[in-house]
Amino acid sequence: MEKFSDKRIRLRPRLQAAADMINGSHLAADIGCDHGRLSVALLQQGRADRVIASDISAPSLQKATELAALCGLGSRLTTVLSDGMAHLGPDEADAIAICGMGGELIARILEANLPAAKNARCITMQPMRGIEELRQFLRRKGFRIIDERLVLDAGRIYQIIGAKSGDPAPLPGWFPQDEYSIGPMLFEKRDPLLIPLLESYRDGHLRRLEKARRKGVTPKALTEIIGRMNGYINIAQEMHKNETE
Repeated sequence: MEKFSDKRIRLRPRLQAAADMINGSHLAADIGCDHGRLSVALLQQGRADRVIASDISAPSLQKATELAALCGLGSRLTTVLSDGMAHLGPDEADAIAICGMGGELIARILEANLPAAKNARCITMQPMRGIEELRQFLRRKGFRIIDERLVLDAGRIYQIIGAKSGDPAPLPGWFPQDEYSIGPMLFEKRDPLLIPLLESYRDGHLRRLEKARRKGVTPKALTEIIGRMNGYINIAQEMHKNETE
């Protein structure tokens, strides 16, 4: 087992960004905790009094138990062998972390125990992919996005979302109702990683368009998405410009 000479957990940037959204929790639930690094970090950083760490892997839970004991936090961390949030009572956890999974899977986990999700003060999510499906689910099921952040981790930009039960915030007039790949809060916060993220989205669509053209077709949907991304880039650039003037 990895040894921590100072018994302090150092999280990867994407997980630390998710942890930063949790503060003052009496009981936080770390869903799909793996080896428990996020769970223990929440305790060490004073973000939660206690943590329930759950996973479908018994060996992973054993690693989490050992890590908590090594850090002197064994009495404040409980591990549960569970699929998703099936183990949570409706009023049990006031904070929920679901990180390192696909957006569709995160949505299914929340859907399977909506009472627990709705009663949490904050749900922090770090999807590896499927951001559009997750955003659609949150809006459809009555969750309000209360925080969004971008973080660069190992050369990739991740979106971190914090949400709670409530009516979705009104969208700015310029922001399309059917846009789920990004959120307007990222523009409002002038996130420095927003333009690189938008450029990566646009460039990915450009590669797909070029591939289609080599086959003799020009999909209208792709050209529209590319145009939309270019529009977002222009808006973000203008916002950054206005902020520095």
